[in-house]
Amino acid sequence: PTASATTQPTCAVATGTVTISAPIGADFQYNVDGGTYQSSVTFSGLTAGSHTFTTRRISDNTCVSSARDVKVGNYICAVDDAGSSVNGLVGGTAFTNVLSNDTLNGVAVVASDVTTTFVSSTNGGITLLGTNVVVKAGTPAGNYSLVYQICEVLNADNCSTATVTVTVVAAPIKAVNDVAGPINGIVGGDAGINVLDNDLLNGVKVTPSDVKITSTPNGPLTVNTDGTVTVAENTKAGEYTVDYTICEVLNAENCSTATVTVTVVAAPIKAVNDVAGPINGIVGGDAGINVLDNDLLNGVKVTPSDVKITSTPNGPLTVNTDGTVTVAENTKAGEYTVDYTICEV
Repeated sequence: PTASATTQPTCAVATGTVTISAPIGADFQYNVDGGTYQSSVTFSGLTAGSHTFTTRRISDNTCVSSARDVKVGNYICAVDDAGSSVNGLVGGTAFTNVLSNDTLNGVAVVASDVTTTFVSSTNGGITLLGTNVVVKAGTPAGNYSLVYQICEVLNADNCSTATVTVTVVAAPIKAVNDVAGPINGIVGGDAGINVLDNDLLNGVKVTPSDVKITSTPNGPLTVNTDGTVTVAENTKAGEYTVDYTICEVLNAENCSTATVTVTVVAAPIKAVNDVAGPINGIVGGDAGINVLDNDLLNGVKVTPSDVKITSTPNGPLTVNTDGTVTVAENTKAGEYTVDYTICEV
């Protein structure tokens, strides 16, 4: 008989159909693979492979045609896969062996019977390595997909494609609170720490180029973009705080916030004893010194505007608020003392 496969097996329907085209008529019956003869010219439910057909006359069932082989094609099915989550900072394997659920003629494919090729992916960092789906280090977090194709080695045009879904996640990020000081408030300047030194990205100390620092100055404190902390000069003694946030460069929304606490202390201050005279007691007046001339603030001569002088007159002596010393007129000869105090403004 003349016959051909009119329907090939697919992944949805695993069998094919062969139709006899000649001879046809009421006096003919048909047989496949030595089975029962039938009047219908259509044979459905045929598995992939070669099938043998014969024809006979109903009026003379000894009149049987020669056999005719018809091939029902192989069918190959690539099945979609769902990969596991991968840390995008370090990368890794999202799915091992995409062939694991693929079939050829309904049975698990043998790797040597197919060729596996990369078709496309929604991110350049998602690729196919052999039969594994891998994520390149430095891939941003997101939901991606990769399409691959398998083709039968025996029949190179017998192919199927499937999609692997891949979830890339951001590395854990942790900004850790910092403590600095004591810092001399009159000088201010660098607080002596870098906020990144104890911050973590993916469980290890952050690399400065992998994160971005943002912070709004608070009072005298500023966290700089390089992680250093600056204290404004002429800051009063006390404890100050400022918040900062680090965000991963690879994933700008992957952020963490911490607080910096800085202790600011007063600069060392020293009032030094003074000696004046001799002064004419009958005239009195200015003692010829300024008590601030040898007093120190932060190790250097005080600037008058940086301190306030307080003193209670003692006998004929008065220490004025500008640091001068006055002797009352008509003061008897002798040695007199008076105390004064300087306080940092």
